[in-house]
Amino acid sequence: MSSRLLAPVVEHVPEGIVAVALPTPFPVGDVNCYLLLDEPLTVVDPGMRWADSTDILTAALREVGRELADVDQVVVTHGHPDHFGAAGWLAEVADAPVLCGRAEVPKVTGAAANRPALLELAGRLGLPDSLRATAGAFFQDVRHLAHPIDEGRLRLLDDGDLLAAGGRDWRVHVTPGHAVGHVSLFDADARVLVSGDHLLASVTPNPVLEPDPAYPDGRRRSLVEYLASLERFVRLDPLVVLPGHGPRFSAVATLVHTTRRHHARRAADIARLVRRLGDATVYELASELFPEARDFSVLLGISEVVGHLDLLEDEGRVARSGNDRGRYVLT
Repeated sequence: MSSRLLAPVVEHVPEGIVAVALPTPFPVGDVNCYLLLDEPLTVVDPGMRWADSTDILTAALREVGRELADVDQVVVTHGHPDHFGAAGWLAEVADAPVLCGRAEVPKVTGAAANRPALLELAGRLGLPDSLRATAGAFFQDVRHLAHPIDEGRLRLLDDGDLLAAGGRDWRVHVTPGHAVGHVSLFDADARVLVSGDHLLASVTPNPVLEPDPAYPDGRRRSLVEYLASLERFVRLDPLVVLPGHGPRFSAVATLVHTTRRHHARRAADIARLVRRLGDATVYELASELFPEARDFSVLLGISEVVGHLDLLEDEGRVARSGNDRGRYVLT
């Protein structure tokens, strides 16, 4: 991940929208929750049930003269717990529906809470059994920070849908990459984009491993899909982007250019590692690239490395070693 700003920062928040920073226990820090104040009153990404997060959200609503019970709908950009963990709680208190991308349902409902398919996939990529057990325990611990979501409350969003929220009409953009069913919302009239974690000015989003038995390796090609989606957002040309973490920003074309350069450099770094290590697993490459990674961060490192190996493989610069689909050599 890059740590420098990738695009110009925007200080203001569009009229009728309130940004609320909610704490998380993760290295990424606060998650950005957005209150879309006009009718229907909508809360986007209400954070998780950790520390005083729900108290902060309650206070933010009261500051604008609203109560939790006034919330008409809850939107979850993707099924990572720092974004959806409190959605079930808020939906129950407000008697409101939860809207999310169709492909994110197993995550937000807890059906994939311990992620056995993900851990099995990571094992095929070289993750030792001891670290698989550690990651599994992490998933179970985080599960307690997410309030269950009643499936009867779910309304599923598809790419191209039109969503009325906060007095605006938002076009739904479902783009895999950071998450397979990740939802971004675009108000074309005001040129405002709620980008979740798909576009961030402070870091490059991790191309998280997404198990999928329909694909040859049992997983989606998350980084390839992510990079393919970016031109769509350049064409939208929003005036302000409201991201899931970090500062608001503009100039999506600048961010996309910088992001592509970052991934090209990272791919080159990994190609050099493949040359040095020879017949290496993804885990071995990730351990070299991110030697200080611990616990769940090891899985993020594997996601990062295998995503760039996909790019290198498409370019014919690396190949699988023999019959082992989890090892790579330089061509």
